[in-house]
Amino acid sequence: MAEIELEKIGFDALAKVQETIPEWIEVFSLCADETRIKILVAMHAAPGSSVSQLAQATGLTPNTVTQALSTLHRAQVVNVERDGKYRRWQLVHLGIHQLLHQLQAPHSELHPEHHV
Repeated sequence: MAEIELEKIGFDALAKVQETIPEWIEVFSLCADETRIKILVAMHAAPGSSVSQLAQATGLTPNTVTQALSTLHRAQVVNVERDGKYRRWQLVHLGIHQLLHQLQAPHSELHPEHHV
């Protein structure tokens, strides 16, 4: 294949995803933190977990989990709903959900097998 064809193929590929690059940089930045990725994996398997449940599952302190969830919430990666005295957290960002599947994050009966 001619060098010019390879350049054009690469150029065309970049043009197709150019608009999504800033979002993916943000996604990778959020997931590059060990604390946040642990929380996301636990939340993926057990959606609707509380801070204390996520802390227990990840071996992190509740304060650390709360700080990480705050960052993820500001980035619109997770959502929180009140359930009596608890706040239940759920992953809502499709890109990170897909990335967790690429990482082979396991499912549970709370989050059955599916394809995103």
